[in-house]
Amino acid sequence: MAKQSKSKTKRKTSAWFQRHANDPHVRQARKEGKRSRAAFKLTEILNHYKLLQRKTHVIVDLGCAPGSWSDELAQRTGEGGLVIGVDLLEMQPLAGVHFIQGDFTESATLACVDELLAGRRVDMVVSDMSPEMSGNKLVDQARTIGLNDVALDFAVNYLREGGHLLLKSFMGEGFDTFKREMGGWFASVKVVKPAASRKSSSEIYLLGQQFRR
Repeated sequence: MAKQSKSKTKRKTSAWFQRHANDPHVRQARKEGKRSRAAFKLTEILNHYKLLQRKTHVIVDLGCAPGSWSDELAQRTGEGGLVIGVDLLEMQPLAGVHFIQGDFTESATLACVDELLAGRRVDMVVSDMSPEMSGNKLVDQARTIGLNDVALDFAVNYLREGGHLLLKSFMGEGFDTFKREMGGWFASVKVVKPAASRKSSSEIYLLGQQFRR
């Protein structure tokens, strides 16, 4: 039985690598020198909903490593704008991105964010974070909603009136409750599945627009 299970795992791994290698977004990301295919998910959403069209936007990217989203955001801001990336993991430097390595729920990290903001409010908070998957759907969903909760809490504390929040989530236990909670802070909350997101993936994105205090 153990041998059969190991063989199945190898087949799944091989199939994943084959799909990854044949993915047109992966090939395009390599061609354009992007850090990952995830960049196309963000740009598709920003373009479709006409977000971040000024060069003076202040943006915070939670869980930013390896930096594909931060890189795209930095390209949309000018000298008057500001992009802050926060992650527990290390990230190679990016032009136009101020990176903070730390847990954004901890006071020391938030103090670094406050110092960079220098009193400015944030126009948009984005998060492409997902938890370390255990394989247990109930546990993984609970962890996902937990991440969504802390990202929303951060956004509530830092967004300007009329700002936006974009975060990754998954359908399942607690999703509808969280979406309603998010709806209490934003004029509209949309469930978005960008074309760049693999059809086989259960990931979706929640876009809260027009933050209200």
